[in-house]
Amino acid sequence: MKSLYFLEVKAEGNSFYKIGITTRLIEERIAAVQRDVRVHYSEVAINLLGLWEHRGNVELYFKHRYKVFNYRIEKLTEYFVFLNVKRTLRDLFEIEAKVRA
Repeated sequence: MKSLYFLEVKAEGNSFYKIGITTRLIEERIAAVQRDVRVHYSEVAINLLGLWEHRGNVELYFKHRYKVFNYRIEKLTEYFVFLNVKRTLRDLFEIEAKVRA
């Protein structure tokens, strides 16, 4: 099953956020994100802000809804800069799981 994750990334004084889906353990995915970001920044710290199992279907909706906040790092596209990340987190926590009958 695909899980949706939301990460806070701090890199050289910048703060931005990553939304994505994974079927791996979240620790493995965070390590991969850290490797990706380190190509562009030397100091990188990542905090997990949310993990939702069986919510992989939300990723495209999220990217569309928040596209004005998109923060591209060359080829890396699933990063965002928010003025109010608490509002974004609240939106994510309110989304119900999609369950197949």
